[in-house]
Amino acid sequence: MDGKYYKPSDKFSVVGLILMIVCTTLAGVAISFLYLKLNSVCPIVYLCVLMAVLYGGAMGGVAYFFIKKFHLRSPKMVIVSLCVALLFTTYFKWALYDHNDRQDQYEYMSDSFQDTLDELSDTFSNFGVNIDFDKPITKAFDDAASSINASGGTQGVSFTDQLMSQETIDGLKKIYQEYSAKPGADYKELAGDGGTSTALASVGGGTVSAMAGSMLGDSKDYCQYYLDRYPDANLWETMGMAAFLGNSESEIEESIKKLNELSLKEYIFDYHGDEALDYFGYKNKKSVFQIMLHPKMLLTDIKDINEVGRWSYSSSHSYSSTRDAEPVNGFMLWIVWLGELIVINLPAFVIAIPMCQRPFIESDNDWAIKHPTQFKFGAVNAQALKSSMEADPMSLFNNQALITAGGRTNYFTVTLFHSRSFMENYVLVDNTTYDARRKTYNHKNFINYLIVDTTFVGTLFNIFGLNPPVGCHPDPMYTPGGYSTSYVPQGASVTEANKQAEAAGQFVSGVMHQNPNPAQQPVPQAAPQPAPQGAPSLSSPFAPPPAQDNAAQPGQQSNSLLGGSLFNQQPAPTIVPQPAQNINADSIFGEQPIIQKPKEDGQGGAGGINLLTGGPKDEVKPLVPDGSGTSGFMDGLDTSHLDLDNFDFK
Repeated sequence: MDGKYYKPSDKFSVVGLILMIVCTTLAGVAISFLYLKLNSVCPIVYLCVLMAVLYGGAMGGVAYFFIKKFHLRSPKMVIVSLCVALLFTTYFKWALYDHNDRQDQYEYMSDSFQDTLDELSDTFSNFGVNIDFDKPITKAFDDAASSINASGGTQGVSFTDQLMSQETIDGLKKIYQEYSAKPGADYKELAGDGGTSTALASVGGGTVSAMAGSMLGDSKDYCQYYLDRYPDANLWETMGMAAFLGNSESEIEESIKKLNELSLKEYIFDYHGDEALDYFGYKNKKSVFQIMLHPKMLLTDIKDINEVGRWSYSSSHSYSSTRDAEPVNGFMLWIVWLGELIVINLPAFVIAIPMCQRPFIESDNDWAIKHPTQFKFGAVNAQALKSSMEADPMSLFNNQALITAGGRTNYFTVTLFHSRSFMENYVLVDNTTYDARRKTYNHKNFINYLIVDTTFVGTLFNIFGLNPPVGCHPDPMYTPGGYSTSYVPQGASVTEANKQAEAAGQFVSGVMHQNPNPAQQPVPQAAPQPAPQGAPSLSSPFAPPPAQDNAAQPGQQSNSLLGGSLFNQQPAPTIVPQPAQNINADSIFGEQPIIQKPKEDGQGGAGGINLLTGGPKDEVKPLVPDGSGTSGFMDGLDTSHLDLDNFDFK
């Protein structure tokens, strides 16, 4: 069946494909920002699904534009290119989602930490100690010590001198060597509830211990939480010292120097941000491009999000994870993410791919034009109609053409695609069925770009009351009742729905019924009748029907061509369709000569006279004058033997 349907040429423009990939990706990237923002605040699940459909549809629309603009006729290359664009867009969307999630966590931790510092400031103020945590760490604590000394308290301690001393640095390196060799579970053996602060009590005259206590509080709780997530962590990591001092001797020395340069918040969130926030179970903020450059980190974050969940739902509404409802996580969340992926990407393919499969007219160097008229016909068996149209597209016209397709009936629709000249034409056929239970119509395409000729187009237009395009002549064999039985496809009988449509007057019962202009209709042909006694037998289908066997009227001659039904009052002959195999269109409309066979002598009639020319019986004249014959059809009749004076013309 390959030769009966349009087949794409697989031609494409490399520049067009590249532009399609780039622009579709850029569109997807831009829409990702709006999509994720709206999706994070939209409380209705149905609206979230609609936004996903529109998201994918927008990308498909961009791809559609470049396919049409650059005449991309290779479905395989378009599919591959669209997959590349959608894959990159999906990756970017997930990186942006992870970026937003990290940003939310960072802001939450930052606000919480600032609240903690404000509480510490208030606490110190109650004891007459002023401390500014916006200053570098050593400077803030030195000012606090100075205020204590000024108020008559104990001699203030210089944090700068103690923290920056080599003794402190060497003491921390020694603890690092010891604790990094022990398992994390050994934190339980440390004395006291402080854990980390207790371990550092002997370092730097207690200064490091005091700072660790202010940052970690009861660190044993954090130790267990960290160990639950990282069972293989050593004691140095479990106690959080790797998060705040580094995980090597060089990092420890560098961290001590930063205490004299950064505020406490800067030191934790900026300098040791990743490790420090992770120790508390949060992610530090990262740019989208940083995340995209580290796919392993992105995958880890996605797994972490899936394990905990970020939102919950109830009925048709979705809620943020701050609600009391249990967040969606685990397997169910994977299913939701997979569904979102399908809902976004499927519309892109549905919109873009049909464009590259659409017929392309090479002679026009453009896509085929879609005719605006939807040609509807009464329902038949779809498979039977497909088989019959593949054998002969003209068999379509054995079905009733519908003016309207209402009344909850089944029908099928023919869509025409054509070249500018209508010399190259294709049709799509969709089957529409009504689902009474759901009260909806279902549409399914079952004929995809079948090749049809100009006669098909002319007949189709004529049936629906449209002027056939130039060069598209209606089939003269078509009649209001369809074609002869030789054209009826097996199994393609009109259904009960068609009969109901016929009874309701919703079908085109005939050419003359639909088209008020008789001049545009093909001329119905009369069935051949036996020639009357003495009348010549004409081979032309336009010959007037002979008279019946009634008695001749006065003044009429039975042996004349003009005698009989032309002037008498006999009823008009019944119009019936002619067998398709007996008449060729060229024999009707072409300039073909008509040869008359003379009657034998003794049977009446004109004997050896040719009734069309008035000449000898073997003479042949063309039906349409070419300049050398008679000037018209009636001018070729010899009426010299008629007694016109005795005719009663009243």
